Amino acid sequence: MSFAAAPMVPGDLFDSASRLAAACDARFARLIEPEARAALLTEVWQEITALGWPAVAVAEEAGGAGGTLRDVAALVEGGARSALALPLASAFGVVPLLLAGAGGAGGEVLAGIAAGTHRVAAAIAPVHGTAAGSPMAARWSDAAPRLSGAMIGIDCPPDPTHFLVTCRIEGEAALLLVPRGDDRVTLRHHERIDGRPTIDLHFGEDRRLDGTLLARGEAVGEATARALRAGAFLACVEAVAAMGALLEQTIAYLSNRVQFDAPLASFQALRHKVAELYVAQENARALVTELLDRVAAPGAWPDRDLDLAKLYLGPASRRFAATTIQLHGGMGMTEELPASRLAKRLLMVEFEYGDTASHEARLLAADPLAEASA
Repeated sequence: MSFAAAPMVPGDLFDSASRLAAACDARFARLIEPEARAALLTEVWQEITALGWPAVAVAEEAGGAGGTLRDVAALVEGGARSALALPLASAFGVVPLLLAGAGGAGGEVLAGIAAGTHRVAAAIAPVHGTAAGSPMAARWSDAAPRLSGAMIGIDCPPDPTHFLVTCRIEGEAALLLVPRGDDRVTLRHHERIDGRPTIDLHFGEDRRLDGTLLARGEAVGEATARALRAGAFLACVEAVAAMGALLEQTIAYLSNRVQFDAPLASFQALRHKVAELYVAQENARALVTELLDRVAAPGAWPDRDLDLAKLYLGPASRRFAATTIQLHGGMGMTEELPASRLAKRLLMVEFEYGDTASHEARLLAADPLAEASA
């Protein structure tokens, strides 16, 4: 058996991201302490900045390359093949789309992103707006926002300089830019199961955040909706890339591992499992490739199809990860094996930019007849 997954967005950006992610993964696997992993990711982010990736989706007038979501997808796909523990989709895709809703007020931030001086993390309510015992709430105080509670599980680049907070305040969409070091906000750092750094923002009780409002109104709401859709789509791209790489590694492992004087790849039951994985990966790849063409085209986004794709790929990624770990046996549970890190990355797909329940709710809300028949 042999298999090589073809890239969905081939080209220089994919190749560059794939090589960098593979080199990072070879070093990441040997590190045990979270501090050491964080230091490595900081070093890799500096290399990414030197390569100009933060500028890819920033408009030329703001000092960027003027690229499209397809270019961001190429970077995301290349990085996902080695489960790169950095938020490429959020930092390079979601953040620029959010700032587009701020008009001229977002131009300075975009210029800083393109120059590499701004490392911005996107905190989007309701995706990050729920914490046990501390739900996110907001209200206006004159023209200043007052926030309570917390926003949790925010993907962030190493040492973020700013947090871009989106929420609805008394029915109106608002976009806030909170600098790191603002003593009105408490930060709590985490490392996800796939090694990606995340941060929780704690606002306390009815905290007034003067000087943070970047923009408000309908344009912010539209930009937030578009950014969420882009984030969900890029999560799907990551899932397909990780599936392809994980299938390659699983087939190689079964072909090389010998038991009872025969390679595992010769056992019929295991071959059937691999065939099921191949079908699942090809189905997912076809689904996302078709979406890629539609998202890249001008006009309205295919919202319903994006919801359906995310709804399908979340559980499919979880099943794919579980099956590949089972095929690796005990080796699949070791931290040093690349397959285990790819499997962990796949487990997170279901919860990014809307979980299964939220996408089901969106589909039902868009089709009242379906809800009535259910």
